[in-house]
Amino acid sequence: MAFMLRNAQELANELSETQVPAQALAIWSLGQAGLIIKNQAGDMLAIDPYLSDAIERSDPETEFVRNFPPVLPPQSLSVCDAVLISHFHDDHMDLATLEPLALAAPDLPVWLPAPDIHLLPISNRRAAKTGQRFNIGSFSVLPIAAAHSEYECDESGNDRYLGYFISTDGISLWHSGDTLVTAQLQAQMQHLQPTINVLPINGGDYARVARGIMPNMSFRDAADLHHALGSELLLPCHYDLFSCNRDNPAWFVDDMLTRYPGKKFHLLMPGERFIYLS
Repeated sequence: MAFMLRNAQELANELSETQVPAQALAIWSLGQAGLIIKNQAGDMLAIDPYLSDAIERSDPETEFVRNFPPVLPPQSLSVCDAVLISHFHDDHMDLATLEPLALAAPDLPVWLPAPDIHLLPISNRRAAKTGQRFNIGSFSVLPIAAAHSEYECDESGNDRYLGYFISTDGISLWHSGDTLVTAQLQAQMQHLQPTINVLPINGGDYARVARGIMPNMSFRDAADLHHALGSELLLPCHYDLFSCNRDNPAWFVDDMLTRYPGKKFHLLMPGERFIYLS
């Protein structure tokens, strides 16, 4: 898969210079499950940024080789007001991104699931716990339990895998993190009614599970969940970075157009800015 990436400095400048109108949200793709979101107040959140090639550098034999280089250097995220991490896997909690970022912006808080907070060796780490809402500027953030093949808790009952339900200026965005669809999750999100869903579509299969690759919802699962929630926009993720752990995103497009014509979705390209207007 070949990408024509944007100039990293132009993208970094765009993060600061973008003026978001009322009742709107600017969203940038970092690739894989990584996003940056910005609201009218100028508050910015980064979610699951994997901005290195640490996985393949630490294991030259790995099948997890990037299809495209990082769209930004880690230090560019210092303009953000916080980083949200969904779970401990290296393509979501990347120490080669978070440690240089912490040196550049030591006061920048990084929120991650409480059971694995000890794995992040920076001073301004924060424990995210299911149902315990916190505020970052004018963003309200509610951690949501995720089932990355299953729900997993520590001895204190804290979930190891999370998504984040983020509200601002009349818009809500749910970044599910890595998860399967469960009846519990669907019922909870039907109650919250997110405006925008960010859902993985890489799926899983016997061959991948046999190699130790944990499954996610499939493109059909994501489409069905989005439709069941009645949300306005679906932004799929987890389909572009690693050839070894994805389904063809064209299958998702065909499925949405065939089974849910008229339902809005958008496939973000790495480094792309998308402006959502409510």
